[in-house]
Amino acid sequence: MISFRSSLFAAACASLLLSGCGSSSYGVDSGAAPPAGGGTSGATPPGNPIGSSSGTTGTSNSVVATLSTSGTVSVVAGGTRNVAIVFTSSDGRAISGFGISGSLGNLPAGWKGPNSFACSKVSTGSGCVLNLSYAPMAAANGSITLNYVFVDNSAMPQTTSSLTFAYVATPQNNVVATAAPSGQVNALINGAGQPVTGTFTTDDGRPATSLAVTTNLGTLPAGWTASSSTLSCASLSTGNGCQLSLMFAPATAGNGTLSLGYSYIDDGGAAKTGTLNIPYAGTTNDNVVATASPSGQINAVVGAGNQPVTVTFTTDDGRPASALTVTTDITHLPSGWSSTLASFSCSTLSTGSGCRLPLTYAPSGAGGGTLSLAYAYIDDSGNAKTGSIGVSYQATTSNHVIGTSSPTAVSVITGNSMPVAITFTTDDGNPATAFAVTTDLTALPSGWSSVASSLSCAAVSSGNGCQLALSYAPGAAANGSLSIAYSYTDNSGTPKTGTASLQYAALNPPHLYVPQLTGGLQLCPFNSDGSLGACASTGSGFSSPTSIAFYGGNLAYVSDYYSNSLYVCAVAADGSLSGCASTGSNFQYPLEIAISGTTLYVTNADSTGGVTTCAIGGNGSLSSCLETSGTGSAGIAANATSAYIGVGSSTVDVCAIGSMGALSSCAVTGSGFSGAVGITLSGGYAYVANQSGGNVSACAIDPTTGDLTGCTSFSGGASMPMSVALDGSQAYVDDLYGAIYLCTIALDGTFSACADVTDGNIFSYGINIAVH
Repeated sequence: MISFRSSLFAAACASLLLSGCGSSSYGVDSGAAPPAGGGTSGATPPGNPIGSSSGTTGTSNSVVATLSTSGTVSVVAGGTRNVAIVFTSSDGRAISGFGISGSLGNLPAGWKGPNSFACSKVSTGSGCVLNLSYAPMAAANGSITLNYVFVDNSAMPQTTSSLTFAYVATPQNNVVATAAPSGQVNALINGAGQPVTGTFTTDDGRPATSLAVTTNLGTLPAGWTASSSTLSCASLSTGNGCQLSLMFAPATAGNGTLSLGYSYIDDGGAAKTGTLNIPYAGTTNDNVVATASPSGQINAVVGAGNQPVTVTFTTDDGRPASALTVTTDITHLPSGWSSTLASFSCSTLSTGSGCRLPLTYAPSGAGGGTLSLAYAYIDDSGNAKTGSIGVSYQATTSNHVIGTSSPTAVSVITGNSMPVAITFTTDDGNPATAFAVTTDLTALPSGWSSVASSLSCAAVSSGNGCQLALSYAPGAAANGSLSIAYSYTDNSGTPKTGTASLQYAALNPPHLYVPQLTGGLQLCPFNSDGSLGACASTGSGFSSPTSIAFYGGNLAYVSDYYSNSLYVCAVAADGSLSGCASTGSNFQYPLEIAISGTTLYVTNADSTGGVTTCAIGGNGSLSSCLETSGTGSAGIAANATSAYIGVGSSTVDVCAIGSMGALSSCAVTGSGFSGAVGITLSGGYAYVANQSGGNVSACAIDPTTGDLTGCTSFSGGASMPMSVALDGSQAYVDDLYGAIYLCTIALDGTFSACADVTDGNIFSYGINIAVH
């Protein structure tokens, strides 16, 4: 039994009861027995409205896996990060039978690589390199474990090992450092040395600033020298504008990793650090190295012709190597890549340009990646060796300037103002020139103003260097679209135009509406602290209002309990209701109202009332009102797919909403309710006012099934809470005793710091309050 405290409600009606929870056409609570004392239609009104080559064996050795970057692999969501993992032997002696054991087929979201990876021999050099790419679409973090097997130099049984590294996708960009040549840097002892270039770029093409190498370049490991004692770059993004030139000329054999630390400011203004790790080895036998020309990332515009690329093979000490063969199938290169040759080999090579592989990059669509070419050869001492080269590439379309507003949509309460910035950038980070706003900034829509009377930018690319500052300060309610037209010359030299648009709305200050069973409908303004100002009666034609719901911004529906009627009223700019007229039919003590699309639902407190469903017409009138048979119902709320109905004293049903608004497949959901009088939906939660329990329940709404889960009850301040109305991060709780409580909504959806904000207003049996 759900009822008002009889001592308080005697003046309004006799004992207010809900009939039992028998079957109904929307299937609510069909297994529950009806509580005694249910009212009947026409009688006293019902109660409470409510993962093998051979060689010399010896002592065991192992595979060393070196990641191209130290620490966590970091990339901005929406960007791409190429990761190279170099596998070498721990002592330079050959290891056979190497392969990744089954852990490449199920990489985390955003990660891509080959379905399998194996190397017949692992020793020194960059002959065994696994290339992966990470292109996350959203912020994420995790780790990847690569399990691998091999046979060590002692010809012991197959050995297993693994490499684990962490990754993270962040919303801000990072500076990434790459070394050329890639992979392990090899140089002959007492030879001419191996030049190495470290290039610093950002992982998303947007600029970073204040880069500085923090490692002391004057005290590098033996064999290493730098062209200058320091390196700093005021700004960097793509290309090779920020580079560090190094030389590796060892005097003794050995290997290790050169770690160069650096610091910078990312495009969001955050101070960050990074490390460039360069594995190296001083060798006594020469190695073939491959270099691409142009150097750095290969860029091409879609439809703008071919980009010739040449890969030159030389030895690292100038002494000859022989029998070089590109082992990658050059007839099946990545999309956009081709060669005039079907295969490539050189009988001998040393220095100069005698061994060149011609390639062409002509992309048909935007994208990028790394072209990997593997090769085999015989070094000057007769040893068989392998190597590889990774060529980074990127294709872009003819670029466009886009205008992005912040915020993306503007909503302002009249009498207030909001700053708005429209930032102009290119869609590929490459520059556009001669940008100018062509809209007359002195003749913007009402309420809009510009800080400057015009805007032009010599160049536009990334960042916020080209920005239009606006302000919206409406004096009256309005809504519309602001369009800012502009012209520019794109990166290919083509003149273009564009428009940046954003939606805006000026809203009247919100009010609290309190339908009172015995005191009419009260309209209450809000004070600056959220408390209630002086409330006043509004609307006419109804005598026992219990609920109010709004439609289309300027219409309100009010249920009138004792007259079995529903009223539609016009909502004025000041929140007042006028022109109220009875509409719809088939109501039996209408209690609470919910609207989904163009369908209106009304709970009927009568024991046979069920739920009445009406279609909302273009003028706001209700038609085709159909009443389900079955039990009386109390609280109700609806979203686009589900309706939630309070049935009986401790039950809430969830019903599917069909294409025409019909309710079906109703089932009990949630738990812990006691007198589910008012139900409110917001932010993925359903809030249920438990009149009998004297508390409020917050239940998470399952986004797939619509079920209520994890229901938690807490005090909302009220002794007999009847309903909850939400306003941003605040909630108002209506107490049957005549008070309104203001609470703060916590991150878990519960209420806290509830305080009485009635402030001298007097309410008489307030039922289902609303903020509009």
